[in-house]
Amino acid sequence: MTNITHEDILKFPKPHKPRSEATDEVVKRIESAPDLRKGPTDDLPKIRIGVCAMDKKANSKQMRAITQRLIQFGEFDIIKFGDDTILNTPVEDWPVVQCLLSWHSGGFPLSKAQKYVNLRKPYLINDVFSQDILLDRRKVYRRLVEAGIPVPYHIIVDRDDLPEGRNDPESFVEGEDFVELDGVRINKPFVEKPASGEDHNIYIYYPHSMGGGVKKLFRKIDNKSADYDPKHPGTVRRVGSFIYEEFLTTGGTDVKVYTVGPRYAHAEARKSPVVDGKVQRTADGKEVRYPVLLSPQEKEIARSVCLAFGQRVCGFDLLRSERGRSFVCDVNGWSFVKNSQKYYDDAAGILRMTILSAVAPHRLLIAEAASARPASSLYGDDVTIAPDCMEDQGMRSMHPSESFDDVRSPAAAGEIDSHSRPGEELRCVLAVIRHGDRTPKQKMKIVVTQQPMLDLLHKYLDAKGKQAKLKSPKELQELLDVTRQLLDEMDSSTNKDDNAEADELREKFRIIKTVLEQGGQFAGINRKVQLKPLKWTEKDDERVCTEALLILKHGGVLTHAGRQQAEALGSLFRNVMYPQSGPTGGGLLRLHSTYRHDLKIYSSDEGRVQTSAAAFAKGLLDLEGSSLTPILVSLVNKDAGMLDAFGKGASVDISAAKQELYAQMTYNNETQKSEYAMPEYSKQLQTPPPSPSIDALAPDDASSTSTSGMQSSSGRNSNGNYRQLNLGEPGTFSLEDGPPPEGASNIKGRPHIYPMPADPLKSLRHLSELCKTLVDQLREKCLEEVRKDESQEGYSALTMDPNDWQQQPDRPCGGEKMLLMFDRWRKLSKAFFNEKKGFDISKVPDIYDAAKYDSIHNANLGLSGLEDLYNSAKELAAAVIPNEYGLQAIGKLRIGSTICANLLGKLLADLASMRDESMTTAGLQHEDSKARSDFAADLATAMESINMDESPVGGEDDAGEDGDDATMHRLCPTYAQDVNSPLRHVRTRIYFTSESHCHSLVNVLRYCHLGLGNESIIGENGEAYLHKTSELDYMTHVVLRMFENKSLPLKDPGRFRVELLFSPGAGHNPHEVVPIRKDHVIPIVPRTAIHKGDEGGVTLHELEQATKPYAKPFKRKQDPYLPLKGTPATAHTSEKLDFWI
Repeated sequence: MTNITHEDILKFPKPHKPRSEATDEVVKRIESAPDLRKGPTDDLPKIRIGVCAMDKKANSKQMRAITQRLIQFGEFDIIKFGDDTILNTPVEDWPVVQCLLSWHSGGFPLSKAQKYVNLRKPYLINDVFSQDILLDRRKVYRRLVEAGIPVPYHIIVDRDDLPEGRNDPESFVEGEDFVELDGVRINKPFVEKPASGEDHNIYIYYPHSMGGGVKKLFRKIDNKSADYDPKHPGTVRRVGSFIYEEFLTTGGTDVKVYTVGPRYAHAEARKSPVVDGKVQRTADGKEVRYPVLLSPQEKEIARSVCLAFGQRVCGFDLLRSERGRSFVCDVNGWSFVKNSQKYYDDAAGILRMTILSAVAPHRLLIAEAASARPASSLYGDDVTIAPDCMEDQGMRSMHPSESFDDVRSPAAAGEIDSHSRPGEELRCVLAVIRHGDRTPKQKMKIVVTQQPMLDLLHKYLDAKGKQAKLKSPKELQELLDVTRQLLDEMDSSTNKDDNAEADELREKFRIIKTVLEQGGQFAGINRKVQLKPLKWTEKDDERVCTEALLILKHGGVLTHAGRQQAEALGSLFRNVMYPQSGPTGGGLLRLHSTYRHDLKIYSSDEGRVQTSAAAFAKGLLDLEGSSLTPILVSLVNKDAGMLDAFGKGASVDISAAKQELYAQMTYNNETQKSEYAMPEYSKQLQTPPPSPSIDALAPDDASSTSTSGMQSSSGRNSNGNYRQLNLGEPGTFSLEDGPPPEGASNIKGRPHIYPMPADPLKSLRHLSELCKTLVDQLREKCLEEVRKDESQEGYSALTMDPNDWQQQPDRPCGGEKMLLMFDRWRKLSKAFFNEKKGFDISKVPDIYDAAKYDSIHNANLGLSGLEDLYNSAKELAAAVIPNEYGLQAIGKLRIGSTICANLLGKLLADLASMRDESMTTAGLQHEDSKARSDFAADLATAMESINMDESPVGGEDDAGEDGDDATMHRLCPTYAQDVNSPLRHVRTRIYFTSESHCHSLVNVLRYCHLGLGNESIIGENGEAYLHKTSELDYMTHVVLRMFENKSLPLKDPGRFRVELLFSPGAGHNPHEVVPIRKDHVIPIVPRTAIHKGDEGGVTLHELEQATKPYAKPFKRKQDPYLPLKGTPATAHTSEKLDFWI
C-alpha cells in the first residue's frame, strides 16, 4: 500500500484567492505581498461540487473549514443544495454538479439522493447507495465480516420476521450470566446494541460476580453520556432486534478513526463513557480529545473500512483490546475531525487531488507549477481565515475547577516535577499494594442428610461428581429457600426428646440463613457454598448421595472504610506521584488526558482485592459514580498467576518455619522444653558456606555453568538466571551462637526469632482467656438482639457509595447480625485452644484480624476487654505473621523469591520497557540530520550493552502468553495542540495483591544481596524502618519510581534512577488513632524512602543486577509505535512519528 507522505501533502498547490468580494472580506492579505490572484487555472471553468446534506451538517464549522479551503484553490465552485431543495424540490430540478458530497443524517431523504445520482451520475466522494448499510448495525457487521475486518465476538438476535406471539428466535437462550444463539454463547459482561444505527441506547450487562446491574449509554446530554443502574435485573431487552457482543476492556479509552480516502486516517482518543459516564469538556464546551498514533495493522483496517463501505470520508469506532488486537465496533459514515487545522489542510488537499483525478486529471499537471513555494499550511503565512469559518488554532484551556484541571494554554506554567532533579523527567511509577480494610474471613462446615439439601447437590453436581458450587444469586436463593424450609420444619417439631446435637444443628442452619439473608441481595457480597458428597448408595440402578458436607464461606469483603482508604490512596498518588502543574496539582490528569500516560491496573482473583483496585482507580483518575462495577470491568485486569498463585517450591521452607515458630511460641520457660513435638527438619541445622566471589556470566555461558549452590527448589534454574545464588538448603536454619537482637527469642541451639514476646506461652494463655470472656459478652448481646428482631441492610463496597453506610447504635457494623459476630468469636476461641490438643498457633492471625476489625468497626458495642484483647493479639501476631515467610534473612529470601518471582519479573520488565522507549525516542528532539546521526550511533552502542545483560527480563523462558502489556494509546506529536512536551511518556502499573506478596517482595528487596554477595540496595535508615515495622497492614504499598536524567549520556548507568518507597499502610492502633469523622477509616502511614545512600535512589542497572536472579523471565512485546529494538532513530523514525496514514 502506497502511503501519502508529509512531503506529498506539502506539494499540494497553494490555494488561490477567489475573486468574490465576500471572500476578500474573509481572507486578508498583506499589502506588500505579490498578487497571486491569477494562477495557471484561472481561465479554466470551475468544477461544480455539490453538497447534498441537511443544513445542520453542511454548514457545520468542520464542513465550512473544508469547503473554504477547497474554494481557496480557485478551481471549484461549492454549491449547497439546502434543506428546502432537498426536501421539497424534485430531483430533476436539483442543481447539476460534476462531483457530489452527500451523506445521510437525521431527516435526510437518502432515497431521493440515490435517485438524483442515477439521473445525473456525478462523481461520488461517498457512495450514497452503500449508506443504506450504515443505517442497520446488522448489515454493518455482516459487511465487516465479509471484508475480513476484525469485529468483536458477537451474535445477532433478529426479531423482524418472528411469528406472532413469539418474542425470541427458537435457538435464543438467556441464562443468568449469558445469552446464546445457535449454540454460540456470549458471557457477561456483554454489550447490547440495537439493530438501528440511529438508536444510540446501548446497554452493557455486568455479571453478578462483579456486582451485576446495567450501564445505559446514550447520546451526550450536557456532561453525561451513560448511567449505571445497579438494581436492573440483568434481563435483556425483548422489543426489537439486537447485536450482543463481548465486552472488550480498552483501558477506559475510545478511539475514533477518520479516513479521507483509503490511504489517509486520523485517529483521536477520548475517555470512554463505559467508565463513569462523565464527558470531559474544555472550557468552551468541546469534548476533550487528542490525536493518537495508529499501528500498521490499524492503518490497514482503516483502508479496508473505507473500501468495504465505499465511503472515502468515513468515521468509525475502534476498540483497542488489552488482549493486543483492535476491533471495529461501529461505522458512522461521513465524519470530520473537530479542532484540528492540520487535519483540515490535509483533508482539503486530498479531496482536491481525488476530485481532479476523477473529473479533470489534466489539471493536476497544470497545477504543479503553482506549488513551488513550500509552506507549513495550505494557506501560507500571509493568509488568515475568519474566525466564523475556522476553529481557533489551539485546544482551549479547561477551567481549573474541572476534572482535567490542568489542561492549560501553552503560555501556562511548564510541566515541572517537584520530585525530580534538574534535567530529570519521571518515566515510570510502579506500585504493589495490599487491599483495603475488610471483614473477617469465615467458614462453616456442616454434615447434611436432609433430602432437599441432597437434591440441590444432585442438581448442581459438577461433571466429575466431586462437588456442587453455589455462587450465583439464583443458586444461593435456592439454598436460602431450602434452609428456610428446613428451619420451619425443625421449629414446628414438638419432639421433646431433642438433644444437644439437634439444637446445634438447628443453630447452624440459623447461621446459614442469617449469612444468606445478609444485605438483602446476593450481588457484590462474597458468599460461596460447596456441597461435597460423603456417602453414596445405589437406588434404581443410579448412584444417589445420602450424606454431604456443606461448606459455607463468607466474609473477607471490602468494608466502606477499605473503599475509602483505596480511593484516598489513589487520589494521593494523583497529587504527589506525578509532575505537578495547575492550581490543584493535576499533573497525572494532564498526562492521562493527552495520552502520554500508559496506565494499567492489575489485581488478584479475590473480590476484596479487585474492589480495592477499582476504588483506587476511581481516586487516581478522579472518576465519578457510586458503583465500582463499571470501573472494575473496564480498568482492572485480573492476573491470578502473577498476584494470586502461591509459588511452587516454597512449601518445605514455610513448613519448617512454621514448625520452629510454633515450637518456640509454646516453649515453657519452667520446664525448658516445648510442649509440642520438636520440628522435623529436612536436614541437620547447618551454616551455609560464605558467598563466593561471583562475576556476571553471559547468558550462553550460564547454561553450561555448574549450579552448585543454587536453590533448585526456588526455581532458580528454571528462571534462566546467569548468576549463581547461595541460598542454602530448603528447610534449614543457620546456627546462631551470638547474642540475640533486642526483642528476639533466645533458646539455646535454636534460631533467634524476631519479634517474640518475653513469655509467649503466657501470652497465649492470656489471649485464650480474653477470647472466652468476649464470647460470654456476645452471647448475652445475641439474646438481646433476638428479642429486638430488627433488620439492617448490609453494605457492599462494590455497588454502594461509602456515604450510604450508616452505623446503627448498639448494632454490629455493615449489617452483620449479632448471631454471626457471636459465632465468629465462639469458633475462634474453640479452635484456638483445646484442652487435649493445646494451642493452634495458626489461629493467632485470625484472632488478631477479628480483634482489629471489631476495634475499628464495633467499638460502639461497648465490649469490655476488647482493647486488651487487641493488644495481646497484636503482640502475638507480630511474631507469627512475618515469620511464617521465613525466620532468618536467607530463609525469607528463599520463600519471598519463590512467591513473588512472577511479579518481580513483571516489575523489571516494566522498568526495562520504559528505559528502551525513552532511549529510542530521545533522538527525536534533534532537528538536524547530523545530530540525529550522532544520536543513532550512541543509541546503538547503548542498546548493545543493554542487550548483553538482558536475562531474565526479555527472555523467552516461561514467559506469559500475552507478554508485555505494551502501550495501547500514544499521542501523535504532529497533530497534538496545546501540549508542551508531546514526546513525554509515563508508564504506570499498579498491582493489587494480598499480604503474602507484600511480605515476599519486601523480603526480596531487603535481602537480595545475601544470595549474591554484593551491596544491599536498601539503605541503613530503610533497613531500620523495615526492622521496626511489625505489620504490613491494609493498603501497605511498595513504590518504584524511575526518573531519566536526559543530560547524561545514553551509556551512563546514572541516566535512569529508581526510588524505592514503602508504607506499612493503615498501621495505626485503632484505640489510639480514632478517625475524626468517626467513619472507621484509619489513615495510611506516609511513604518513606528505603533505598540506599543519599543519592535519591539506586540506578536501574544496580536494581537489575540485584534482583534479576530472583525474577521469573517476562516476555516483552515490541512497542507497535517504536522502531525495532536496537534500530537507530533515523529520519525514517521521525517521519513515522511526525506523519502517519
